[in-house]
Amino acid sequence: MRIALFWMVCASAIVISGGVTARPNVVVVLTDDQNGTGSINHMPKVQSLLAEQGVTFTNSFVNQSLCAPSRASFLTGQATHNHRIMDNERAWHKFKSLEGNTLPVWLQAAGYRTAFLGKYINRYGEIDPPKPSWIQALAQRFGWSFASDVVPRVEVDPRTWVPQGWDLWFAFAERNPYYGFTINENGKLAKAGDVYSTDVLRDRAVGFIREQSQTTAPLFMLIAPKAAHKPWTPARKYEHAFADIKLPMSPAFNEQDVSQKSQIISELPPLDKMKIEELQNGYRQMLQTLLSVDDLVEAVVDALQSTGKLNDTIIIYTSDNGFSFGDHRMFGKGMPYDASIKVPLVMRGPGIPKNETRSQLVNNLDVVATIEQLASVTPGITPDGRSLSPLFKNPVVPWRSAILVETFHHKLAAVRTATRKYVKYKEFEELYDLSIDPYELQNKAKAAEYATDLTSLRALLDRLRGCSGSSCWAP
Repeated sequence: MRIALFWMVCASAIVISGGVTARPNVVVVLTDDQNGTGSINHMPKVQSLLAEQGVTFTNSFVNQSLCAPSRASFLTGQATHNHRIMDNERAWHKFKSLEGNTLPVWLQAAGYRTAFLGKYINRYGEIDPPKPSWIQALAQRFGWSFASDVVPRVEVDPRTWVPQGWDLWFAFAERNPYYGFTINENGKLAKAGDVYSTDVLRDRAVGFIREQSQTTAPLFMLIAPKAAHKPWTPARKYEHAFADIKLPMSPAFNEQDVSQKSQIISELPPLDKMKIEELQNGYRQMLQTLLSVDDLVEAVVDALQSTGKLNDTIIIYTSDNGFSFGDHRMFGKGMPYDASIKVPLVMRGPGIPKNETRSQLVNNLDVVATIEQLASVTPGITPDGRSLSPLFKNPVVPWRSAILVETFHHKLAAVRTATRKYVKYKEFEELYDLSIDPYELQNKAKAAEYATDLTSLRALLDRLRGCSGSSCWAP
């Protein structure tokens, strides 16, 4: 009996960087629409408290560059083609059936105290109208109205829904603005006054940490602010920040010749002076919203320090997807180009080296697998990612050769390697040699000298776009 107990204790420990530690606390800050092409460099507290104290992953990507699918991936550890939340339309209503088998449920069952703060899956808290009959659809098409078209009254307010797995549920209960929002705290609604949403999340996060100060149970907290999603509204104290900031203009900005790109891009008009000014203002305001997230990170680190939990806590900073400010004429996300799929990823904590970078190809599915491994939990779903722990100890450990990118609302899939990106649309292909064309300007899909690359990448994409678990790994 004593021998069995000994091995149970050993199994609950984690070995990283050659040392052994008990199950750590885990705090995740998941921003919204923050690209990984430089915005984090304007967050001095994230830099000093996280990047300088941990590892920055310089090639971190998401499986799909869209809010709901990416958030569903974070909660399940699955690629979009497996969890099937393919776009934002009715996303939460589709996701509800999956809520009983997600990361917080597994962590809570393993003894973690769990907390969610901020933005959940898109459409959370909204009434799901019934699908119209063919007669109603025809009537709507011609502008007719019937009493039966009225959405039926529901007995339960969907804004008060609390998903399984969370000890603290502190979520935006509607399409969440920066000011004037409603919070669902464990099933009870409260309308916020003239307060800034990121500051409210900051204070509640600090409160949760302090509430756990006397418990030995590890904590898991997912903080998901609205920043840096448009329409950008900074806190009033930051309205004049970055007055002299310039919009980054890489060689991909306002790409002049888009004739070799898909119809989605080739039909976009060149950015005119007015649109560029809009981008400039939007970029400045986006950075302003992130200054409040910077304050949130500082407050969380301070609270962990004051309660004696910091040295036992893994802190992860990342985003659900990227965002393009004019690259390839785009103002938004959802495409397979790096501005859309690249996100910041910084991790600090026990066993993680300080002030180092890693350049291997990693994605959001790996982040989930890392949490599962470090927390010693058994997921109820086979993870499609792989723990990043080997990269903490060895910066040159053999790693994957490619990642899968999916975008179902544009009906495309892609694979990205360290030196190539191949994109397959329904009837169109793109191939970029990133070693000489990192800004994805020259489509080589029809170039004879890239025929061998094209053939191998087609085969790789065909394999990965239906993968599950270990088959999603490209050695």
